[in-house]
Amino acid sequence: MLKNGIIAFAKEIDRISAEKQGLEYEIYATWGDSFQVKVISGEIDNYSVHDFIGISLRVKTDGKMGYASTTSYDVGGAEELIEKAIENARVIESPDEQFIYHGDKEYPTPKTVDSSLASVSASEKIELAKQMEKYALEYDEKIIRTMGSYVISQNSSRMIKNSSGLDVSEDFGFIAAYVIPIAKIGDDMNSGFAYTAGFNIDSLDIKSAAEESANEAIRFCGAGSCEGGSLKTIIEARAVCDLLSTFSGIFSSECTQKGLSLLVNKEGEKIASECVTITDEPTADFSFGSRGFDDEGVASRKITVIENGVLKSLLYNLKTANKAGCESTASASKASYSSAVAISFSNFCLKAGTLTRDELMEKAENGIMLTSLEGLHAGANAATGDFSLSAQGILIKNGKPDRAVTGITVSGNVYDLLKNIEAVGCDVYANPFGDVISCPSILLSEPMPIAAEGE
Repeated sequence: MLKNGIIAFAKEIDRISAEKQGLEYEIYATWGDSFQVKVISGEIDNYSVHDFIGISLRVKTDGKMGYASTTSYDVGGAEELIEKAIENARVIESPDEQFIYHGDKEYPTPKTVDSSLASVSASEKIELAKQMEKYALEYDEKIIRTMGSYVISQNSSRMIKNSSGLDVSEDFGFIAAYVIPIAKIGDDMNSGFAYTAGFNIDSLDIKSAAEESANEAIRFCGAGSCEGGSLKTIIEARAVCDLLSTFSGIFSSECTQKGLSLLVNKEGEKIASECVTITDEPTADFSFGSRGFDDEGVASRKITVIENGVLKSLLYNLKTANKAGCESTASASKASYSSAVAISFSNFCLKAGTLTRDELMEKAENGIMLTSLEGLHAGANAATGDFSLSAQGILIKNGKPDRAVTGITVSGNVYDLLKNIEAVGCDVYANPFGDVISCPSILLSEPMPIAAEGE
């Protein structure tokens, strides 16, 4: 019903634009349904099911692009939405040329939904959350309770239709579960986190995720600090994802054109270690950032950003590609249906190597393996690449894990870090929440400055 209503709304927009002497427009719409349940102590603590819809209209007039949005598909509101977009266009002062895309001849169709997910009942999802919490609590007597066990799922659709003849749409669906157990050793308490996610219920491994999160809670319960200094450093896969996600904007052509990235005019130059290859792979089947087209309707394709340390391509949307005199890399993105068009990765992938984490530790001999980084938004400067972050990790002694440490600060620069990657692990962590990114653990050739917090 939502889809039919949106199609009718789009037809009304098209009719009114024709009356206005062929007004250039684009409709961007998202709709679907979501589910979430939180379980604590075997009981439902929070439960929600809701439908959602969002429609954004872009109108081009006198070379300027105006935006307006709504959460209603009542055709009676179509003309008001158009007038609001036209009014907003009049106050735009940007000199950059804007585009309504004409479309491509062919579009890839990556698998982004499993039809079986729609048949999974709410009671089955609730039972999953209860069972996941049970697994975490049974893992070890040091796990005393949880802060919650969650199952979330979503089925959604996306459509772009415009006055240039573009008319594309695709569906998405996923389910995920995670638990936050609390461990207690003496007077010290600590939490852990791990998730499992997929495109159907059979792809979830709630037992392994529950045990992983419980183990993390126990491992850092009672952890102390360590002496400051420069230590040989491994960054564990999950922390690599968090760090590179924070700085992913350095690869955006919009940032380089605004002077907010140090990669201006660096395409074709070596900017990283030879073991670093980074790609964006939006056409991969059953990956959380996959899509057949970007948020301007440009057909998706794999983009090699860095190959063996050499910067091959930045990410471009139609506007920045026009300014640079090149083609869009189909990297246009909208943070939400009502947001302006920006640039981001779809599936950011740092290519894995062959070494296990144990082998990386043997190679490091003595140092630290950072397992998590905190304060990424406050302690990271996206323009310069500098960061100073709270962290926790495992000290390495004679190539073996020694003891857990917390309450430390690590500092560095992401541009230097890319150049100093000595080895890449084979253990890939994929983060489907927020920026979709997958990375292995990395070993750095240059020691990183580590300090006890407060020093």
